[in-house]
Amino acid sequence: MKDMFKLGLVLALYASVACGGLAVVNGFTAPLIAAEKEKEVNQALAVIFEGAEFESAPGFKAAKESGIQLESMYLAKKSGQVAGAVMQVTGPTYDKATLLVGVDMERKIAKVRFLSISDTPGFGQRALEPAFYNQFAGKSVDDPFEAKADVDAISGATITSRGVSAILKTAVKTEAEYLAVNNGGKK
Repeated sequence: MKDMFKLGLVLALYASVACGGLAVVNGFTAPLIAAEKEKEVNQALAVIFEGAEFESAPGFKAAKESGIQLESMYLAKKSGQVAGAVMQVTGPTYDKATLLVGVDMERKIAKVRFLSISDTPGFGQRALEPAFYNQFAGKSVDDPFEAKADVDAISGATITSRGVSAILKTAVKTEAEYLAVNNGGKK
């Protein structure tokens, strides 16, 4: 009985030291990881609206619609005028994906960029290919966004294609509505 208590105490001590070590490492790495993610977002924003300056969209509140998380929105400004908006959105695909999608003042998609996707290697990861995500550029916010209809689905990854389409449809409608109400965008 004495040995069991002693072993339990030693195990608790090791666990405490390990947890403390993890907390220290997390304290050092968390700011670096956040800075790297911010850098990645800024690079993608610069691609979506080239030559624009970005600011957080005033009054936008993060929300969740049908399992899709509308995380943040940025206004793209060129020569001091709002040229469009870019939203960071995460939603279910085969697993999940986080994207940035830009909408211009004419209710058209500017560009789409993936920040992450955790779908299966091989099929689901093909969503990262420009041939797939570039097909959304120029689409109207009012298009149906249906895989195998107006969206060329990825062969063998229909669930991923449908998921990305649903994520984009939710995001672009929210962006277009925001632009119309707050910045004189087309209705």
